[in-house]
Amino acid sequence: MELRELAQDIQYQGASRTVIGDGPLLAWARNRQLSPREAQEAALRQGLILERYLSHGHSLDLGQQLRLCEGRVLVCGCGGLGGVLISLLARAGVGFLRLVDGDVFAPSNLNRQWFCDTASIGLPKAQVCAARLQDLNPFTRVEAITEPLTEGNALTLMANVDLALDALDNIAGRLVLARVARECQIPFIHAAATGWCGQVSTFLPDSRRRLTDIYGGRQDRDAVEMATGIIGTTAALAGSLQAAEAIRLLTGQPPAYADGLFYLDSHTLTKACLV
Repeated sequence: MELRELAQDIQYQGASRTVIGDGPLLAWARNRQLSPREAQEAALRQGLILERYLSHGHSLDLGQQLRLCEGRVLVCGCGGLGGVLISLLARAGVGFLRLVDGDVFAPSNLNRQWFCDTASIGLPKAQVCAARLQDLNPFTRVEAITEPLTEGNALTLMANVDLALDALDNIAGRLVLARVARECQIPFIHAAATGWCGQVSTFLPDSRRRLTDIYGGRQDRDAVEMATGIIGTTAALAGSLQAAEAIRLLTGQPPAYADGLFYLDSHTLTKACLV
């Protein structure tokens, strides 16, 4: 049976849409010996919208949705920021996510890390997130790397990706990721969160600014920042802004934070965009 025969025409929010559900598309993929990701791309190329993306409406057209589904993203860090990122990107339809984190979930992560629950305490973050993502979106291919980003593996981790996302919790690792992304000519989106405050910045391969313009010569977080802790809502806000920027870049739209720093304070409800 051809794909179009498995689809149906519906009216959604005043517009006619030709949609296909997960079940028929996954069955079609199995019959054709295709991966779910390949089947998803085939459907979109034929003008069929997956029912799971129907609410994207006119925010993303079919061409942009296809670009998302063809997208390949490296996410370093699967904690507070990373959990938000990978959940939103998988739900949006990003086709490939490489998750990098050498840590395991701990009880102190429960206040903000979306994939941490009482059953996952002590388990590798990257593996837990990868397994959960298959339930969120079986059309997203996920690769879990249960080791930290280092100078030795950064170049390998950057292979064949379109975008590098910084969801790390240490400055030294962020600087390595930013430098290697620039060397590989890959756009890099930085985010950080502490207490009630968060920040997001985008560095394109030809950006005039670098991450060192934010951190200077620092390699470690200071004691005051470490003692501040973090509120779960801060990680969710910063991670959501970072995910939105990733979707903009993957779909060919202009970035919002290139060569600037967007800073937010969710406690005093102030924000500033520093260029």
